[in-house]
Amino acid sequence: MTRVLVIGGSDAGISAGLRIRELDPNVRPTLVVADAYPNFSICGIPYHVSGEVPDWRALAHRTRADLETAGLNLRLNTRATRVDPFARTVTVVDHDGRHKRPTTS
Repeated sequence: MTRVLVIGGSDAGISAGLRIRELDPNVRPTLVVADAYPNFSICGIPYHVSGEVPDWRALAHRTRADLETAGLNLRLNTRATRVDPFARTVTVVDHDGRHKRPTTS
């Protein structure tokens, strides 16, 4: 089975994961996201600060449930700390500070 790991949950990371699913529905990409907010629009922060968007949660394009339903495997509150392209490994640290390798399904 093909395994794909995407680092980052910004628009680019989410778009990459969704595009992978479009190209091959049998692949379930794993996304490593440093915070708890996948697909959060950082470009919208000025609108929240100005008061035009009072609830910052409205800046999320999609919820975690939406993304998981679309076939993405999310690893939230997890930071990639080392990428070894030759060994094809990624070291991540979860929210508790534990180092581990992300699992893909």
